[in-house]
Amino acid sequence: MKKILSIFALLLTCVLTLASCGRNSENTIVVGTMAQPGEPILENIREALEEKGYKLEIKLFSDFNTPNQALAEGSVDANLFQHEPFLNQYNEKNGTDLYCAAKLYDCVYGGYTRKNIESLNEIPEGAKVTIANDSSNMLRCLKILAASGLITLIDNLPATVNATDIDTYIASNPKKLKITPIATNMIAASLNDEDTYLGLVNATFAIAAGLTSEQLLCQEEDPNHINANILACRTEDKESAKIKALVEVLTSEESSKFIEDTFKGTIVPYFVKLV
Repeated sequence: MKKILSIFALLLTCVLTLASCGRNSENTIVVGTMAQPGEPILENIREALEEKGYKLEIKLFSDFNTPNQALAEGSVDANLFQHEPFLNQYNEKNGTDLYCAAKLYDCVYGGYTRKNIESLNEIPEGAKVTIANDSSNMLRCLKILAASGLITLIDNLPATVNATDIDTYIASNPKKLKITPIATNMIAASLNDEDTYLGLVNATFAIAAGLTSEQLLCQEEDPNHINANILACRTEDKESAKIKALVEVLTSEESSKFIEDTFKGTIVPYFVKLV
């Protein structure tokens, strides 16, 4: 009988241990982000969170899908890497209920080159141009190319686009550019390819790749801040003390000054609290 009770106690301990997996402690806030610019921005608020009684744990990701998977599954409390259109499309596609807790900064897309050219006019006919292959950022990239005069787009451009139909969205392409959608985190590396003259790179990856303003041939304008990067959480947690504390320190004057001083216009603070 004692042996049976011991086995039962062991099984109960295992069950309780497994049940606690994936749940973060009450005084620890786990945030998923990218190495740039998210990690330094979060590191800057570590002390402010400690003053509120929270320990910050940063989990780094290298692509644009796994941070939302981690958030939905509960291994992180929030993430900081995306804009709201990307979040909305992720929710729709995956049946998740992730929430925009705050808009924090504009992470500007730019058209970069590693070739010895100084303007878009010098891009040769038939050159390859790499853009993002996810729907929200692909649409964003196409609009930048159109605003830069490299292409024109059809009048009734759909709200959701996909890589297989990319030619149908382009009304004219005078230089016969090979506009090629690829994974967002591979665009900066594609600039090393012999035939790639332009890559539309998110500031997150441009900073990480060491791209400079001297290599920038065109840049996005987003006066309405549609693509401002956000802090996302699970909808059920949006009123939690953790998320409110995180939003408060991320939208502080000290945080704004850090972003301005560190990124000098590549990342621009734009604070809107939604919790």
